Amino acid sequence: MNDTEPAISPTRGSRLLVLTSRFPYPVVGGDRLRLYRLCVELAKDHQLTLLSLCDDPSELTAEVPPDGVFSTVERFYLPKWRSWLNSLLAIPGRTPLQVAYYRSTPFIARARELAAEHDGVLAHLIRTGAGIADLPGVKFLELTDAISLNYERAKSASARHWLDPRTIAYRLETGRLKPYEQQIVTKFDRSFLVSGIDLEHLFAADDPRREKVLVCGNGADLDALAYQFAAGGTDAAFIGNLKSLQNFDAALHFAADILPLVRAQRPQVRFRVVGRIDEAGAATLAAYDGVDVVGEVDDVAAAVAGAGIGVAPLRIGAGVQNKVLEYFALGLPCISTPLALEGFGAVDGQELLVAEAPAAFAAAVIRLLDDRGAAELMAQAARGYVERHHSWAQVLAPLRQVVADGLAVHRS
Repeated sequence: MNDTEPAISPTRGSRLLVLTSRFPYPVVGGDRLRLYRLCVELAKDHQLTLLSLCDDPSELTAEVPPDGVFSTVERFYLPKWRSWLNSLLAIPGRTPLQVAYYRSTPFIARARELAAEHDGVLAHLIRTGAGIADLPGVKFLELTDAISLNYERAKSASARHWLDPRTIAYRLETGRLKPYEQQIVTKFDRSFLVSGIDLEHLFAADDPRREKVLVCGNGADLDALAYQFAAGGTDAAFIGNLKSLQNFDAALHFAADILPLVRAQRPQVRFRVVGRIDEAGAATLAAYDGVDVVGEVDDVAAAVAGAGIGVAPLRIGAGVQNKVLEYFALGLPCISTPLALEGFGAVDGQELLVAEAPAAFAAAVIRLLDDRGAAELMAQAARGYVERHHSWAQVLAPLRQVVADGLAVHRS
C-alpha cells in the first residue's frame, strides 16, 4: 500500500454533500484550487454532490468538466447587490460580515434538504458552514485559513489601501471573526486548517477545541507543473488571484517599491504578473515601468515559461501559499517574505531566499538573476522538497482518512 493512501478502502457507495460559496470551476485561485484538489481526493472514496453559490449568472450554466469528481451539481445565484445588502444589515450585530455576505436563504434551505439525503456534509469555509452547523449527522468544515488572522493583518495594511472597501470591512470584522471561528468548530465532527500557525492563532495549547481541528497543508499538481528552469531567464514572475487584496498588495509592493531598485541596476528585468485581475487593478500595475500584466490564463506553466525567478512579496495573509509551491514545482527560484513562507519546512538559502525590506528583497532578486548556477541548484532543491512533502495525495491523506472514518461509522 502506498503510504499516501488511507489505511481503509471505503466504497464509493457513501454520499458526501459538498457546500461551497464559489463555483469551483475554472480551477483558479488558491481557495478554488485547494477545494478542487480536496474533492478529487474525496471522490476516490465517496460519491460527491456539489451545491454551490454563484455570484455570476453565467456560472449557472457553465459546463462542468467531465473529470468525474462530482456525481451531481446544483447551483444557486447570489447577486452581489444582495450580498452587499446582507453585509450592511449585519454591521450593527455580531455576525461576521464574511458570513452575512454569503447568506442565501434558498441555498441554506436546499443544503439542509440535501444533507438529510447524504451520509455526511463537507462545508467549505464558515460562509457555508454557518447554515448547517446546527444539523445532526456527520459534518466537516474546511476552514482553510484562520480568516481572523488574515483580516487582522490586512487591517493594518499600508495607506495605499486605507480606503479600499475590503480594508474597511476587515476593520469592521475585528472582534467578530475569531470568536466565531473558535465556536463553530465545536459544531462539526472535524475541521481542517492548512497551517499550524492558524491553529495557534485560534486556540491555546490547552484549549480542548484544538482536538476538533486537523492541520493538512496545501499541495502542488506535480504533473501539471513540470520542472522548467530557464537558465537565461530575466523576468520576475508573480502568480496569484489579483482580485484578493493580499495578492494585489504584494504585486503592487513589488512593482512600486522593489522593482525600481532592481531595474536601477538591471534595466532588462521585467515583472510578469499572472492571475485573475480586474481592469482597474491591471491599469494600476501596468502604469509602473517594467510591469507586464498577463492576467488570467488557462495554463500557468506556459504563462511563466522563461521567467528567471518567482516572487512572493506578501505582507498580508495567512496559511500555506500555493504560489510558493507552484514556483518550487516549476523550477522558478523563489524569493519570499517570511509571511509567505509560513507553514513550510523549506529553508532560507537552500530551497529559496527569504527577504522582507525592499532593498534586501531587490538584492535577493539580483543575486538569483546574476548567479544562474546557484539559482539552478536552488530550483532543483525546491522541486525535490515539493516532491517529498507536498503532493496533494500526500498532504490530504489524513483529511481523506478522517472523512472516510466518519462516513463509515454513519453507514454502519
